[in-house]
Amino acid sequence: ILINNIFAFLVATEIIKDDDIEPCSIDECKKRQDRPKWKDAIRAELDSLEKRSVFGPIVPTPPNVNPVGYKWVFTRKRNEKNEIARYKARLVAQGFSQRPGIDYVETYSPVMDAITFRYLISLAVSEKLEMRLMDVITAYLYGELDTDIYMKVPEGLKLPEATRNKPRAIISIKLRRSLYGLKQSGRMWYNRLSKYLLKEGFTNDPICPCVFIK
Repeated sequence: ILINNIFAFLVATEIIKDDDIEPCSIDECKKRQDRPKWKDAIRAELDSLEKRSVFGPIVPTPPNVNPVGYKWVFTRKRNEKNEIARYKARLVAQGFSQRPGIDYVETYSPVMDAITFRYLISLAVSEKLEMRLMDVITAYLYGELDTDIYMKVPEGLKLPEATRNKPRAIISIKLRRSLYGLKQSGRMWYNRLSKYLLKEGFTNDPICPCVFIK
């Protein structure tokens, strides 16, 4: 067993020796040759969050508030030839630092079961109905929060003049909308989508809440 473990370690080391892995932080991005690509990806993510009004004001952290942490996640999207097609940076909240009853109450979000999904497909085929697929880009960013959530100010975000000289440890940013990583993000997105569909005249199925009929 000892020999097998040593052999496995040597093989793994040889495989990853020349592997160009993704960076784990902004500091790592700055030390790489492709840092301009990562810089553009970070800027694009922050612009996307600002466009969707995810961030509220940057303020001194209120008393008795523990700001939620954050993490930058970096990935490179590849095409069918394994060539790098796009650099992507995503800012996610560290939901494990949220406190139940304070930072969130309910987290459940309905999910369609496989039986219902197969039935709908068979119904469309038998009735010769048209089927369409739609993907909502950054869906979770549209969910409206039902609690006050403060997050540590992300690295890379430009500070306003009033807080520029203050240590980041004593300031935080209030979230207006849900962010990937928050425990209630899935529920907030479902609530937002459900509210819109009901307003447009759809009826919510009482047995499967993910099915809306018009």
